[in-house]
Amino acid sequence: MARITTKKALAKSLKERMLEKSFAKISTEDICQGAGISKRNFYRYFADKYELLSWIYEDEYFSKLVAHDDWVIWDYFPGVCEYCYNDRAFFRKAVQIEGQNSPRVYWRQALTPLICHDFEDTYLTDKSAAFYIEKETDALFDYMQEWIKSEPCMPPDEFAAFIRESVYKHAKRVVEIAGKNIK
Repeated sequence: MARITTKKALAKSLKERMLEKSFAKISTEDICQGAGISKRNFYRYFADKYELLSWIYEDEYFSKLVAHDDWVIWDYFPGVCEYCYNDRAFFRKAVQIEGQNSPRVYWRQALTPLICHDFEDTYLTDKSAAFYIEKETDALFDYMQEWIKSEPCMPPDEFAAFIRESVYKHAKRVVEIAGKNIK
C-alpha cells in the first residue's frame, strides 16, 4: 500500500510542477520536494521523470482500459478524449514533451495493439505494418495535441465524432483515388 501511495504522491507532485513550469525544467529533486519524499525513494520506483510520466498515463487510464474483441480503435477513442479533457491543464503541457519516453512514444506503444487488432492481415509485410501503425498512432496523437491545446476546447464527445467523421471521409476518398484505373 505504501508503494502505491508513494507513486501517487510523486505523480501528483509532477503534475503540479508541470502547471508551473516546463517539463524540461522540472528536476527529480523538485518532484520529490513537492511530494515530501526522498530522492532515494523516488529512484526505488522510477528511473527518471519520464518513467513517472508514463506511469501516470498507465495508472490513471490505460490500466483501466478494458479490451473488447468486437471493438475497434474508434470505440476506445471517445474514452481517451474524455480522459485528456478532464485533465487538460496537465495534458496541454504533457503533449509538448518530445523525444525518447515522450507521451507520443508512450501513446504509440499503448495504441499499437488496438490498431494491430483492427487491421490484422491487411499489411503486406511486418515492415509495412510497423510503418503504417506508427503513422496512424502519430496522426491520432497530433489530432489530440492540437485539440487539447485549443481554447475553447471542444467537448470530448464532439471532438471524437468530428475526427472519426473526418478520417472516414478522407479514407473513402483515398480508396476512390487509389482504386482508380486498377485492373
